[in-house]
Amino acid sequence: MPSARFLLAALVAVLVTSGVAGRVGYSLAVTKVEAAHNQDLLDQIAKGQEADQKRRAAEQERARMAEVLGAAAYAEPVVVERCLSPSRVQRLNALR
Repeated sequence: MPSARFLLAALVAVLVTSGVAGRVGYSLAVTKVEAAHNQDLLDQIAKGQEADQKRRAAEQERARMAEVLGAAAYAEPVVVERCLSPSRVQRLNALR
């Protein structure tokens, strides 16, 4: 029959081994979760940058269109100061 010291040593060895294994497993799990979280953050940053690029492109297109329409509106001579020319009225109606 095994002695009490041998059983105590075996019990301590099992507890230490399970504690070390638990700590290593916990550390690996934390690392995995942090990596997944960091990847999610990087994905969100990439989506935000893409949305910002689309917004800037739309803003540039709007500014270009405003410039073209403004140039077209001022290109026509004023026939009567109190009235708009027919082409100006048609352009304004087309904006609706």
